[in-house]
Amino acid sequence: MSIGLDLGSTQFRSLRRHGQRLVGRNCPCAFAMIADTATNRRMIERDDLPFLELDRELVLIGDAAIAWSDHAPVAVRALLPDGKLPADDGLARELLAFLIDAVLPPATFPRETCAMTIPGELFSDDSGIERDYFTQLVKQRGYEPVIIGQGMAAVLAELGDAGFSGIGISLGASQCEFALVHCGAEQARCSIPWGASDIADHDTAENDQIITDFLVELLIEAGMRISLHDGFRVVSRPVSIVCSGGLAQRADFEQHLQMAWQRAAWPIPVRALRVAPDAMYTIARGCLIQAKLELQATALRAA
Repeated sequence: MSIGLDLGSTQFRSLRRHGQRLVGRNCPCAFAMIADTATNRRMIERDDLPFLELDRELVLIGDAAIAWSDHAPVAVRALLPDGKLPADDGLARELLAFLIDAVLPPATFPRETCAMTIPGELFSDDSGIERDYFTQLVKQRGYEPVIIGQGMAAVLAELGDAGFSGIGISLGASQCEFALVHCGAEQARCSIPWGASDIADHDTAENDQIITDFLVELLIEAGMRISLHDGFRVVSRPVSIVCSGGLAQRADFEQHLQMAWQRAAWPIPVRALRVAPDAMYTIARGCLIQAKLELQATALRAA
């Protein structure tokens, strides 16, 4: 058994296999604080919302915070602003641990593999506060964590028909990631701290142009970074490209991507330019595939 865990800056998601089915869990990475009054408690009990008590206030986490905000004025606050752990915020860390427990069931055997993404991580080889914190939480659930980038996960999830080779683009709320992958091995990666949250919900013609311009700037920046490290040298034939993320689920996103790709003019031939169809679990599914590959590699080494 194994599990994939996608820790985004706005949503936590997990995916595992249960018999012949894939079972997913997800939870918004947010919370809200409301006054501890008899009226509020009755409303919470009526809606069966989980909560924590905190010094004359009640804390609603994840889906409970979103549900409350649907019918009552309350500020829903991000637990990971820009994908980063808030400095010196013990409450945020406690709530994040609750969210991990909500999406990550206990391991079924010691050191079960959990392939996971790290929120806000720009450099894959460096240890950091977020990596240390979340891998420790995962270990406490009984797993052996394996770190994977969002772009790599997108390739594993969507480019199996291309031999797990191509370019994976993950458009996150607080950052975007690119991965150049060949036969399941990541050859180049870059993360850019520009998020899509400010433009994801706009629908006017003017903002449609903003989306295209955003993608152009993003592609140009990523292309420059990959070129600086000779990342394109491994591309000798037309490559498949897959794009995932909330912004990619717009009905007209493929049109924006096609126009942006032409303007950015990456120096590689394109075989296919596609959009991941599953907004919720694409990255988690890629993580699950990576976890399966880790198990196979471990079995081969043991043999």
